[in-house]
Amino acid sequence: MNRPPRTTQPGRTRLSTRFLVYYAAAYLVLIGALGLFVDRQVREALVEDLLTGAQSVARVAQTELAANRDRPDEWAGEVFRASGLRVTLVDTDGVVLGDSHSDPEVMENHADRPEIQEALAGAVGSDTRRSASTGFAQHYLALPPAEGVVLRVSVSEAEVLNRLQPFRWGIATVFATVGLIGVIIVALLARRLARPIAQIRDTTLEIAAGDFERRPRRSAVLELDELGLSISQLAAELGERLSQSELAAETLEVVLGALPQGTILVGPGETIEYHNRRATELVGAIPGSLGLVTPHPFQTIVRESLESRAPREVLVDHGAPVKRLRGMATPFAGDERVLLVIVDVTERERVASIRRDFVANASPELRTTASSLIGPGDALRIAVERRDSSAIGFAATVESSARQLDRLVSDLLDLSRLERDEPELDRIRLDLLVAEEVQRFEEAAEESGISLGVESEQVSVMGNWRDLSMAVRNLLDNAIRYTGRGGSVDVIVGPSDNVAQVIVEDSGAGIPTRDLERVFERFYRVDAARSRRTGGTGLGLSIVKHVVESPGGTVTASSQLNVGSKFTMTLPVAES
Repeated sequence: MNRPPRTTQPGRTRLSTRFLVYYAAAYLVLIGALGLFVDRQVREALVEDLLTGAQSVARVAQTELAANRDRPDEWAGEVFRASGLRVTLVDTDGVVLGDSHSDPEVMENHADRPEIQEALAGAVGSDTRRSASTGFAQHYLALPPAEGVVLRVSVSEAEVLNRLQPFRWGIATVFATVGLIGVIIVALLARRLARPIAQIRDTTLEIAAGDFERRPRRSAVLELDELGLSISQLAAELGERLSQSELAAETLEVVLGALPQGTILVGPGETIEYHNRRATELVGAIPGSLGLVTPHPFQTIVRESLESRAPREVLVDHGAPVKRLRGMATPFAGDERVLLVIVDVTERERVASIRRDFVANASPELRTTASSLIGPGDALRIAVERRDSSAIGFAATVESSARQLDRLVSDLLDLSRLERDEPELDRIRLDLLVAEEVQRFEEAAEESGISLGVESEQVSVMGNWRDLSMAVRNLLDNAIRYTGRGGSVDVIVGPSDNVAQVIVEDSGAGIPTRDLERVFERFYRVDAARSRRTGGTGLGLSIVKHVVESPGGTVTASSQLNVGSKFTMTLPVAES
């Protein structure tokens, strides 16, 4: 499973590292404060202990002071060598009588020293300061005078530091050991705490990658366990919502794919975000960008719709064979998307055109036929009122016009039925069907002095008997009506190169070349006057074309003026 790439943000650190840094900072602050406190306490205790010992030594030495009053310098040196303490003898006037480290002759009067003043007051005096004679910090202790002499001993700060140093090293070692142990413990705890967090992270990444069945492990840490439960609940909800979204997308895809209209969704930047299969069928392969979509007017209405925030529409011709396509662009409210719907209106336009042509062509025919009834009808009425013998002639004219109107209406109904209904196809012996229709016209041909012949071979086709009979009947009727007395009409039916053919050939007046391609149009007549005179409606060949093309056949015409015409129907042969 592919996971989303991890991005590293500058300045980020691991949880364990942060724990260690925070611990180290807190430990240094605490240890520093504690070290200062312990050092101070130990130092004070050590100084107090040294001064207590010095006081004891001074009291012992003071008992020998009377015996050594006459040699103070020598005696002070002997006490120093025995105790390690600096010894100073000061009389009650502050004059230095002897000192173990300096010449009393050059030393200042000590009457203003705090410890001397306290000793002269009868107490044990003490003070800490930098010595004027040695230049080092000293701790002084002075006993009340005995034999008129104040005995003062002192301990240097260097001595205190020398004795304090082992304690400091010991304390530092303890603190460092404790700190190291703490670091190890914190590192272990941080790693242990970070492990379930890392597991939750990995599980979350897998869920984000689409594995909604994954769940974080339960944790003994309350907060981490609650976090894992929250992620589990989120994964379940996301999985359910994704399933619903996928189902909705599949449903929408099926619905849009089943629509007879082509659908193209144009997103921001003129990118094609979606198109259904019907759109591909109508305009060809759909590119990834609007700028490559054909036909070009569709691009124009999409851009205009997006700019005006209003629907736009266009009607174009496209493809081969040419299809009439209507494009409708509608912008989405609130974003930069546009929905382009493409509808194939070729058939609709064809039907509308047929209707228009029908109305335009049928109206004059009906008006002409109706007019041919009105005039003779009025004349017939007048002749009957006058009991004129011409009434019979007018009645014959009215009857002929009525029959012409009936034939016109009948052909119109047949043509309308052929265009509207899908015929039921059966296996038909075409040679028998043609023979039956030829037999119908034998009497009419004989009366017109026309030779009617037929040559047939057995052949079967798939078609509708009624419709094929009507098609053959119209071809024979046309041939006889346009062939003069003494002419001939020949019919040939049979198989030819895996198809069945019906050929109707006459020796009539023929059709001009300029009219040959239009003879199958409705109401088109080469000689309109003769057609009406002979009872033609101008719909016969249109009916023939519809009947033949319905099962997949063709009909063609060829002609020469004053030589004759030849109509050929070709139909697929029915399988044995």
